[in-house]
Amino acid sequence: MELVDTFGRKIEYLRIGVTDRCNLRCRYCMPEEGIDFSKRSDLLSYEEIIQLAPIFRSLGIEKVRITGGEPFVRKDINLLLTQLSRIFPFLHITTNATLLSKNIGLLKEIKIGGLNISLDTLDRNSFQMITRRDGN
Repeated sequence: MELVDTFGRKIEYLRIGVTDRCNLRCRYCMPEEGIDFSKRSDLLSYEEIIQLAPIFRSLGIEKVRITGGEPFVRKDINLLLTQLSRIFPFLHITTNATLLSKNIGLLKEIKIGGLNISLDTLDRNSFQMITRRDGN
């Protein structure tokens, strides 16, 4: 069985948001006063995601993109990424890259299919203005 949209196109792509938390406070994402984050119990657990993964794979999903917030702030994300890399041929991550250096070994190990890096500026002052953080 395959997933097909109303135009007859095969659906091969799944996006999984693993958290609404982020280590930045970008002006376009988060008001200065912050937001009420989801309760952990409202998020899919890693066990639930791993339980669903083979079902989606059997329906023709080949590419999965992990997003957040910032996926690398979720505890033990390496466990989820390792498991998903064994199920899906193409695993991608959307990240702000601030925690990438701590995780690059894992990404090489699981042969990550792609990274989408959110990059607003290379200028330090602009970065601080946008993210309300010092990029150092």
